[in-house]
Amino acid sequence: MSKFVSVVVACSLAWPAMALAQDDVVAEEVEVEKVPEPTKPAIDDVAPPKVAADDMEAEYAGEAGDESNPFLDGLAWQVMASAFYNFNGYRVSGPYNDLDPNPAERSAYPYTNYMGFGVNFVGGMASYTDDKWGVTVDLRWGTAAPLLTRLVPVKQGYVSYFPIEKLSIDFGFFDTIFGAEVADEWENANYTRGALYFLRQPFNHLGIRMGAELADKVGFTFMLTNGGVLGGTPIDDNQVPAVGWQFAFAISDDIGLYIGGNHAPNGNNGNKDWESFYDLVLSVNIDWFTLLFNGDYQIDGNGVNAFTGATNQMIFQYGHSIALIFDAADEWSVGVRGEHLSGNGNYRDFPGDDTDLFDSSFGFLWTGTLTIRYKPVEYLVLSLEGRVEGAGEDIYFTRSSLTESVNGEEILQPNEKIYGAVILGVSGHIGN
Repeated sequence: MSKFVSVVVACSLAWPAMALAQDDVVAEEVEVEKVPEPTKPAIDDVAPPKVAADDMEAEYAGEAGDESNPFLDGLAWQVMASAFYNFNGYRVSGPYNDLDPNPAERSAYPYTNYMGFGVNFVGGMASYTDDKWGVTVDLRWGTAAPLLTRLVPVKQGYVSYFPIEKLSIDFGFFDTIFGAEVADEWENANYTRGALYFLRQPFNHLGIRMGAELADKVGFTFMLTNGGVLGGTPIDDNQVPAVGWQFAFAISDDIGLYIGGNHAPNGNNGNKDWESFYDLVLSVNIDWFTLLFNGDYQIDGNGVNAFTGATNQMIFQYGHSIALIFDAADEWSVGVRGEHLSGNGNYRDFPGDDTDLFDSSFGFLWTGTLTIRYKPVEYLVLSLEGRVEGAGEDIYFTRSSLTESVNGEEILQPNEKIYGAVILGVSGHIGN
């Protein structure tokens, strides 16, 4: 695959783990001499996976501005659309599982909550950065937009201040710094996002973010935000503070390591019960091959058992994902992803052995995804994807699913442990 930002990748921490993986998959080749050195915030030099990949300030650095209008030098923009066809022989419309025993309380499916044709995202972004300040606006509409942000259509909106060269401060609503996948599908190994992305990670944060370059190969990000360890906004009626952090290490030009966490009270015991979320991302990019590993771990030492209602319980949730990307040719690539999510008995929403912290005989979820991608022309990506997933309990819906009365309301009940689908996706994106 041709490499749109190979020059930026060579600058170690100038790109995060996600950008390292996806430059080889979907990026287009440009001549180095035609790309001017952009004015950019310090966080671009140390950004964790989702910041730079979603903000796109490094990839879409902007064309050289007219000397009579230097404002254009700091202006970056992008417009995009992504459509799909989702087919499965037995699944019907319904909510996606999050291992909740009550289907009425479950999350929507992590890509779309219906079959057939759909438009998951339509939108665009614009950002301006000067030597000392910047502003970013990122908007999304479509069937997946409400799953991504509670402030639809606002995906991101923040103001930046750069007091010194290697320090940036963002204030507003911005993408999470955690995880190895991003919202824009062409930046990932697969067309659909994984269960780890939707069930174990925050999407965005409202508050303050600071990025600093500590050394040539070490970056640090600090956040003070609303909404607990999985993010939130005032719309969620969740205004408790959360403290987030991440270290980024460029072990070599081909290997990046990102270690971070988010800590906040969860509402129990008068908000005196704090829980912790930890995130690990490893990116290895060797010519035509990329490996991405992501692990997430959530711990609450004084939680509530979701199944029994018992309090003062040790709650431990975890999930792992590994993705492999193969560049078969300039226009072709193959992405493979496998995942496993579970937790201890006190967390699981299905009965199990509550005495074993690492027992996962119930309440587990796994997924496997294979994606073949073809890029016939610049900025157009075609994806053919097969996805299969399963769980330890019946959590998927079929045409033979029956309803059951829950609190006086007839709710469709799941009746399968395995789910599979074939998805055809088409994405277009263009920017300066």
